[in-house]
Amino acid sequence: MGKKRDKCDEGGGGCAPWMTTFSDLMSLLLTFFVLLLSMASLDQKKIKEALGSLKGALGVLEGGFKTEVSKNLVLPSVGIVPIRKLTMERVTQALTKYSRPGRGLSFKQSAGFLKQEGAQGPVSVRETKEGIVISLTGGFLFDAGSAKLKPSAKEALDKIIGVLKGVPFPIRVEGHTDDTKIRNPKYPTNWDLSVARAKAVLKYMLSKGMNPKRFAIAGYGPNKPLYPNDTPYHRALNRRVDLVVVMKNKEAEGETGPQIEIE
Repeated sequence: MGKKRDKCDEGGGGCAPWMTTFSDLMSLLLTFFVLLLSMASLDQKKIKEALGSLKGALGVLEGGFKTEVSKNLVLPSVGIVPIRKLTMERVTQALTKYSRPGRGLSFKQSAGFLKQEGAQGPVSVRETKEGIVISLTGGFLFDAGSAKLKPSAKEALDKIIGVLKGVPFPIRVEGHTDDTKIRNPKYPTNWDLSVARAKAVLKYMLSKGMNPKRFAIAGYGPNKPLYPNDTPYHRALNRRVDLVVVMKNKEAEGETGPQIEIE
């Protein structure tokens, strides 16, 4: 007759087999998030390269896809840098040449008041609740009372187009004037001139291959000034064409025009 085994002799020590796999997975995840945190202080170029390599290792890249720094949506796709901030930085950098007085000879010659202290250049970029607004002064884009683009303005528009082609958001082209009454048989009112100027900018952007489905056009005449029409300098800034990249936050409500959140 066999000897009855004691319960304490059954042994079977150690954890369940699945616990080993689970522990390894938790260790890998912890290492991964520590790595992401450590990269937060690095420059964007290195982060892009690292994330591109990680995606390649995980097998989610397309065939033949290289982890180039120029792939500009790597960071926004993982939420490390908000796309609004990234777009703002790129537009501002591309237009640095035109953001200060003394840049853009045609604008300087047509507006001597640029000599005043604190004056800004013919192109400015600002952020509103609705998105990013790129303002180009009318004196930089057009001759007085005209809606024909100056050749010198097309260089700046080309730089803007180069950035906006990679941003998948709708764009509204807005024409604005000051409150000076216009005397022009071709454009009887400021409304007509503001629409014609917005249309001229839009046509040029479309001629460079931008998708027309992304665009809307508006002419406000003198009704949405950035500044009071009390000095020649303010009037010149109010005569402008705004390119509004609509990236409105979900929580943003109410009116959001060019007069909101002016820097």
